[in-house]
Amino acid sequence: MMIEFENVSFRYDPKTDYVLNDITFKINKAEFVAIVGKNGAGKTTLIKHFNGLLKPNEGIVRIDSLDITKEPISKMASIIGYSFQNPNHQLFAQNVKKELEFGPNNLKVEESTRDTTIQNLVDTFQINHLLERSPFELSGGERRLVSIASVLTMNQQVLVLDEPTYGQDYRQKKRLGSFLNKLTDEGITVVVVSHDMDFILDFIPRTIVLSGGKIVADGETSKVLSDQTLLQDADLISPLLLDLCKSLQQIDDSFTISINEQEVYENILALISKDRKISR
Repeated sequence: MMIEFENVSFRYDPKTDYVLNDITFKINKAEFVAIVGKNGAGKTTLIKHFNGLLKPNEGIVRIDSLDITKEPISKMASIIGYSFQNPNHQLFAQNVKKELEFGPNNLKVEESTRDTTIQNLVDTFQINHLLERSPFELSGGERRLVSIASVLTMNQQVLVLDEPTYGQDYRQKKRLGSFLNKLTDEGITVVVVSHDMDFILDFIPRTIVLSGGKIVADGETSKVLSDQTLLQDADLISPLLLDLCKSLQQIDDSFTISINEQEVYENILALISKDRKISR
């Protein structure tokens, strides 16, 4: 399902400045896209336009042929799954099991289909031991996994996740990234807002950079996140791999900066070999 923003501008109050300024982009069906920017850049405001939680003051937002300004939020919610930045704004049920069942029950999904979907998600995120616990007794990372899983139970065509890796360890992030890639292989469109540049670099092919409510970059993730000037201007933290390259370049100014793991590995081997020759 395609998402299209055409000259979208938005402000929360007529007396305040625009939070989004003339935003135009397209996200195609089954794309996996990251939206990044420093705090206050407009990321969360932007993605709240996807399902009609916010509507533009100017411009058009389309989900395929649907103009979100003319559709009820309830209809958009059946198409677009949205996981909030703060899980506490989303979770409410007595226990995790009921939390996961709520969405499918509300959509009147057949019980056997609901249970199969939920069990698959429970296995994927390894949260079986949490099913009888209250969501509000869980750690921050566990709550975030449950909030994401509760959205995924409804099998919507677009999935929007706001800071999904916050509080997750490396294995949980890897499991999540692989699962989201699998969803895009199945035709689901996935959009992630995140400050986690390493997660984005590892899993997400395309990155859109927001700064001051405007799009300042949109392209292949490896190219966007290797642009040191762009990262500095947008006040973004560079991926650890890029930081490693810059540190090695200080040791030897001929060291080539890259954020391709294989290239960095080969360049390190070449640097070690060069150092050994000089030592001899």
